[in-house]
Amino acid sequence: MTAGTIIRLVLPPCLPACLLACLFLPLLAPAARAGGAGDGALAMSVTVNGASGAEARAVRAGAVVVKRYRLVNRGEADLYGVRIADPGVPGDLVRCPAKPLTALRSMLCTARFRALPGPHPATARATGSVPSLNKRLTATARSGYDGVAGALRLTEAVRVVARQAVVRYTVTNPGNRPLHAVRLSDPGLGAVPGGIDCGTDSPGTVPLLAPGASAGCTATVRRAPGTYRSTGLVSGSDRVTTIGEGGTPVPAPELTARASAQFRLTAGTGPGAAGAGAGPAAAGAAGANGGPAVRGGAARSPGAGAGVAGAAGAPGVAGAPGGAAAGGAGGVAGGAPAGAGPAGGPAAAPGAAPGAAPPAVPPARPPGAVPRVPAPVPVPPALPTTPRPPAAAVAVAEDEGLLARIHRRSRELPHLGVVLTLLFLLVPAAIAAAVFGSRPH
Repeated sequence: MTAGTIIRLVLPPCLPACLLACLFLPLLAPAARAGGAGDGALAMSVTVNGASGAEARAVRAGAVVVKRYRLVNRGEADLYGVRIADPGVPGDLVRCPAKPLTALRSMLCTARFRALPGPHPATARATGSVPSLNKRLTATARSGYDGVAGALRLTEAVRVVARQAVVRYTVTNPGNRPLHAVRLSDPGLGAVPGGIDCGTDSPGTVPLLAPGASAGCTATVRRAPGTYRSTGLVSGSDRVTTIGEGGTPVPAPELTARASAQFRLTAGTGPGAAGAGAGPAAAGAAGANGGPAVRGGAARSPGAGAGVAGAAGAPGVAGAPGGAAAGGAGGVAGGAPAGAGPAGGPAAAPGAAPGAAPPAVPPARPPGAVPRVPAPVPVPPALPTTPRPPAAAVAVAEDEGLLARIHRRSRELPHLGVVLTLLFLLVPAAIAAAVFGSRPH
């Protein structure tokens, strides 16, 4: 039997089955599309700190923000040069894998940065290209966050009044959230919130401080003279819960601020203490210890104990230049005892110790003279008391001549110099008139 015979015998029985298989085989296989990419083949979604980016979640300013971008290639062609641009991310910080986005696969891109104050919504844009089709695909997604910037600021100013210091504190909210229960204290001065006045019902406390607003508080400090330092401390909270890097809630922290100021209290800052020691008593002491002499012998001094210089009947050396006589009670002035001056000076007190200052007496004044009101004279510093002249000097004063005695008396008694001058002019004239009037005509 030949091969052709065998083929002819086998082929006819299997021919119908082969034809049926060829007809129904395409129907049994899955449908296959040609490779391509449409406009909606690239999709993107964004999360911020694990939460959906469509809702702007609160993030503490300065905390880490993590944005994750999920890209999906729904096309049948690979995407090359995939990039993401997000205006809500400072700088170009979005990082994607350096490989193509395979067809029907996904890719994850990330961005890490520090949160900035205030709301930061943004629309991210992803791009990729299919070089074989000369086609560029895009996808967009909206995301963002709200930066919570709670903050406190404190400044101080000190004003010294009398023997106390008034410390003024200025509390400011430079953040973007209201602050609640702001409490102020000063550990350096030992001032607790209850001792600080903020103009509210609760001493040392500001119940609510709006963003950008300020509040003033004061504390009055009374201390002994010395140098002190104020150390103000203020605390509060914005009571805003934020989300962390992993999406967990973060409670609001306690906000604090500090300030300091140094001041000095002195004994001379009290009321009436300025110029202490220069009152009437001190002025009187200066006049009794060599104050400036005035005409008539009275020392011009506002003090109650002002001395009398060279007054009739007063002890001391007459005519001492620029000084108040403060000799003993037994001194002699103008040859007369201390208790028997020609001007009627008061007698020395019995039993007075030698060298003791006599009581002050007003200067003698001629009858009819208009009393003179001495002008105030600056009080000079206290000088040592003029020592009592020796007995020899007193004896010489008793034996002085008539002209010297008259000259000295002219300096002791007010207006006596004018009277003597008139006498020196009128007496010769009277003598001349008498002489010429007695001559026969």
